[in-house]
Amino acid sequence: MAIPDPRPGLINIKPHMVSMNVDTRPTIKINISSNESALGPGAAVRTAALAAASCMERYAESADSTLSTAIAANYGLDPAGVVCGSGSDDLLARLARAYLRANDELICSVNGYQKIPNYAYANDALPVRADDNEFTANVDELLSCVTNQTRMVMIANPDNPTGTWLTKAEVKRLHSQLPENVLLVLDSAYYEYVDNHDFEDPATLVEQHQNVVMTRTFSKIYGLAGLRLGWLYAPPEIASVVRKIGTTFPISNIACDCGLAALTDESYKQHVRDYNARVRTEFIKALHQLGIKVYPSQTNFVLANFESHVLSAVEIYEALVNRGILARRLASPAFADCIRFTIGLEEEMQEVANTLRQLLNR
Repeated sequence: MAIPDPRPGLINIKPHMVSMNVDTRPTIKINISSNESALGPGAAVRTAALAAASCMERYAESADSTLSTAIAANYGLDPAGVVCGSGSDDLLARLARAYLRANDELICSVNGYQKIPNYAYANDALPVRADDNEFTANVDELLSCVTNQTRMVMIANPDNPTGTWLTKAEVKRLHSQLPENVLLVLDSAYYEYVDNHDFEDPATLVEQHQNVVMTRTFSKIYGLAGLRLGWLYAPPEIASVVRKIGTTFPISNIACDCGLAALTDESYKQHVRDYNARVRTEFIKALHQLGIKVYPSQTNFVLANFESHVLSAVEIYEALVNRGILARRLASPAFADCIRFTIGLEEEMQEVANTLRQLLNR
């Protein structure tokens, strides 16, 4: 019996993370696989969530505009350019749906955020993967891929799963050499973790040009991954288009109220940022002492390479799982020797380091 055919590009979408069989998975006591905040949300957010839960039977009719206005006020942005959605993934998908047509090209970094090609495939567009430099996006390679069919360049900065980043000068150089009809999309999910001084808020580029979009999220430093809440900043004309193709009531009342509370708790955000930087530094030092290669990171995770060790990354990953520690492996062959470790609680990262020491020194 014949069945309806999906869009042709959808058959190219493959999982970008290696998943485990939940039926055979051992009990996990340390989960550092998905770049979630180890500290979770602050007290103000938890209080807001409980209060909002009392009216969850109601649609949140003005949640998007309410939170967008608050975000704009908090960061000094034009409220007409802010759009909220169900995580930044929702907003990136909307951008692709709005601005990519069949056979248009979306340029990305070959080992950058592995979800980006799927945004092209879902719209029958063509992902073009530019070579990188040691897992860091290469501006010259990105620019060399630009053709008359190019409609969008999308990179995560800082990147995931690598943790690497482009400096403000490199981002500006990338934009300055793109045609005006090509949209530069900067996914800034890890922006709040950046402590490198040679990094610029993408909002500045958005306000200076008509073809730059930035996405941000409440999932990472604010600890709201389970609520799926993100936002976008774009020139008002682009923001209007993205807003039009959102779902009815695009964010819940709970997500809205938690987002509002998170914005008011600057001290907690700084606490999470400082905690992450300290524990990340300690964990990287421990890995270096074991002779493990670690890529530079400006995020809440680190990518480690086990190519030079007796045990392979697969063997180490499985040994960690058998000891109740769940990290992350990526499906791309380029990451075959790598494991990504989210920065968890300090005692968790010490246990992970000690376990790796036992595995590698046995």
